[in-house]
Amino acid sequence: MTFLEIIRHPITDLPIQYTRPFREEINSRIKLFGEILDSSDNLCDGMNDKTFHEDYFKKNNRILRDGILKAVDVYYEGNPSGAYITLKEALEKSHLSNFLDKKSELPANSSLFRIRPINSNYALSKEEMFHIPFELRTKVNTQRYSIPGLPSLYLSNSIYVAWEELKRPGISEIQAARIVNNNSLNLLDLTSDIFSKNDHLENNFSYSWSLLYKVMVWPLIAACSFKVKNPLDSFKPEYIIPQLLLQWVNKSFIYGIKYSSTHINRKEDNHDGYFYNVVIPVRTFNKEEGHCSQLLAAFRSTQVLPLQIRQFVTVSDRLAHQPSIQSNVNPDISGIELIKGYIQPYSSTIFGMLEHNLHGIETANFD
Repeated sequence: MTFLEIIRHPITDLPIQYTRPFREEINSRIKLFGEILDSSDNLCDGMNDKTFHEDYFKKNNRILRDGILKAVDVYYEGNPSGAYITLKEALEKSHLSNFLDKKSELPANSSLFRIRPINSNYALSKEEMFHIPFELRTKVNTQRYSIPGLPSLYLSNSIYVAWEELKRPGISEIQAARIVNNNSLNLLDLTSDIFSKNDHLENNFSYSWSLLYKVMVWPLIAACSFKVKNPLDSFKPEYIIPQLLLQWVNKSFIYGIKYSSTHINRKEDNHDGYFYNVVIPVRTFNKEEGHCSQLLAAFRSTQVLPLQIRQFVTVSDRLAHQPSIQSNVNPDISGIELIKGYIQPYSSTIFGMLEHNLHGIETANFD
């Protein structure tokens, strides 16, 4: 099978919703993927590149697969630090950094968004929309890419994705800000849209070597893309690999992780666009109060705009000083299907309008 055929194979469908025990599911999925990959003899068909060595690629992918499964087993033995070492060794021995998609760099001045559900007409401060401050670290619960007590900054490429991540809070509760990175950021790309939406790929070479990257990193994406079976449980096995991976990111040249939401199923929806989140761990560890100084210096933000205030200020799609909204208000998204069978242009949704309004508000450095 070629890279494209593997990407289109049902085994690579993400996110993963499961019913049997977690370890049984992850072992089955990753081992079946490995059998398909190892038995393929024409991965790069049509690419005509003599620099690709199929045996080397398969060997490194096997190291990555085995390391992920072993890390989960070690964690289940009550040894989180040993699990981290196991995953770290697999990432290094598989030479994962050599396969990283160079397009995963987030260009400087990219617009990302963050929302908080607050039922108030009074706007939060920019700092209140940033990561949880260090003096409140005890309130940091376990999240997919955050261990308890370690704050991380979560951002989305659209207000729609942020809304889905928060499990669709009421429209009256949304406060939003546009947050912009001052410099380009190197991210580990774990987005999974291509495994569900790939009709645009005409052949094995139509997406260049990005197909190679996606196949190489699939076991890692899969291990981070399990839908939580029991949301109220304190221990969530679905978070084992994502949390270990973020620890590795914190000690590597990579600044953060770019990943798809498990709350958006691209196999079932007819959304037209590219949907992702970014998580960036704090890099300051000697402060007891406030926010990470490195992250504060890396970003600037608009003032926070409560959606309730926006509705009082204008009933049109723009603020008084703005032109009318354009169809490309968010270059990543053309339309979304929230009502089955009806795709709505993103620019005509409240998400698009709110983003347009935030583009009309100047960004400033954090205090």
